Amino acid sequence: MQKLKRPFFEVSREMEFFDEKELTMQIGHEKESWPLCVLKELIDNGLDACETVGIPPEIEVTIENDSLCVRDNGPGLPTKVLKKSLDYLKRVSDKLFYISPTRGQLGNALKTVWAVPFVLNGEHGEIEVWSQKLHHTIVVELDRISQKPAIDHRSEADPSVKKGTLIKIHWPNLASLIEQSENDDLYNTMEDLIMKYAAFNPHATFRIGEKVYEASDIHWKKWGPTDPTSPHWYTTETLRALIAGYISREQNGGPTRTVREFISEFRGLSRTDKQKELPEKFKDVYLHDLVKDRDIDLERVKDLLDVMKGLSTAPKPAILGIIGKDHLKNWLIKYEGITEISFQYVKIVGFENNLPHVLEVAFGIYEKGERNIIVGLNWAPCLENPMEELSYLLGQMRIDRYDPISVIVHTARPRFEFVDRGKGRIEL
Repeated sequence: MQKLKRPFFEVSREMEFFDEKELTMQIGHEKESWPLCVLKELIDNGLDACETVGIPPEIEVTIENDSLCVRDNGPGLPTKVLKKSLDYLKRVSDKLFYISPTRGQLGNALKTVWAVPFVLNGEHGEIEVWSQKLHHTIVVELDRISQKPAIDHRSEADPSVKKGTLIKIHWPNLASLIEQSENDDLYNTMEDLIMKYAAFNPHATFRIGEKVYEASDIHWKKWGPTDPTSPHWYTTETLRALIAGYISREQNGGPTRTVREFISEFRGLSRTDKQKELPEKFKDVYLHDLVKDRDIDLERVKDLLDVMKGLSTAPKPAILGIIGKDHLKNWLIKYEGITEISFQYVKIVGFENNLPHVLEVAFGIYEKGERNIIVGLNWAPCLENPMEELSYLLGQMRIDRYDPISVIVHTARPRFEFVDRGKGRIEL
């Protein structure tokens, strides 16, 4: 009998974002929830962009039968960042190695946005982006021979785009998909999700259709994306990863940094007199001098981290940002319809594993309805409850599913350990 000699086939890892099963793993939710997941990623990006330049965020969402549009008033998505996000062999993020209280850290948000329209259609996906006086068109198709996505990115001048970023995702039958959603574990509508963003962001204004969720305090402050991180939030291993990231950039043509320049970027270490207190073994030393046998010398990193901690003071938890009793109370009354007399609020600040945290819990009773649990992590609502213990604790307090109460739980901390790429579950 003739024997089959099977050759070894190769499939590009770029396809991991362009298959329904693989994309579901990247997003962290099933296909029927993708409209909400994509909207969440775009709102997170818009809020971060505005906070980076210190302006009160304004997010506008438009839902049509065949498209989803999200606009912000930030500085605009740079073309360089957009192009990098189209490289599916690399994850690109300015938050990846930093220990900082931000909304996202995984570097796959825009990659999932570009991939979703193609996966839903199976043959063709299209997204348009207006930013920094340019109109970008991104068309995604499949090169079946090489088994790679064929991405066509074109741009043309558009002087009308003076500020912010507008992203339009072509999504056939989107409106009807939202109306037909029957998943009780997720927010059922885009409007609900936007309304919950308003709960966790007092400084932001959100618009969807005719509805406007006005900012309650445009001067409200939280830890911003450009605020220096604290060395007290790092372990030897996480600081080593950050240093390795800098050295990798250097090897790819990025700037060469000294240890002194590196530590100057941390909270409490920007002053010249602090940097002069570096021990002799770290003076006139470059980051790449910490490399030993193709790895970062862990002992030297440990010594450096000890020095950095000794020269600085650990920030108090409250500096992360507190939403506050008044904002949560007004939100629950206005949008959840709770009775003012039933409102309760608790705030806890502290440290866990050397990381500061702020926990805020607000509670109220309304006349009709059933239990509604709203959870937010670092000023972004979760699409599902990321804390399995929470439902159990409410049950222990005899707050059952059909009780007419609304509970808001928000926690901020420099880093969460997520157990999925969709940032839906955290490791406690």
